[in-house]
Amino acid sequence: MKKIITSLTTLALLTSATPAFAQEQPQLATVTHVPSTTKASDNQEVKPFAEFVTINVYWNQPPTATRFEVVVTNVTDGYVLEKSRQTATEYSARGLRVGNYYSILVRALDQYGNQVGKWSHDFEAKQNDNWRFWF
Repeated sequence: MKKIITSLTTLALLTSATPAFAQEQPQLATVTHVPSTTKASDNQEVKPFAEFVTINVYWNQPPTATRFEVVVTNVTDGYVLEKSRQTATEYSARGLRVGNYYSILVRALDQYGNQVGKWSHDFEAKQNDNWRFWF
């Protein structure tokens, strides 16, 4: 009989004990205000950040000019990026790293290679752009 009472008492103690993980924890404060957020819908245009951009330059043909020299300089890193001699009155400087500073120089040359006009522009590459100018 002593074994039965001891067993029942042990059983009662074991079943009444609450394990540590089941004990009641202090409650967190109730959140009263949550700022609303919105998700971009599938219909909204998402513009990705471009790492490189293109600058297009267009100019007129002075009467005595037969060709043009275009020089694109990476001012940030200190080197000539592109150099071109051409007869066309337009030029596209491609692969300009966003955030870097550049200089574009266009010289109009006559048939003997003498300069008959000059245009230059310094800029920071931020977005694709087009420039038109007149000698």
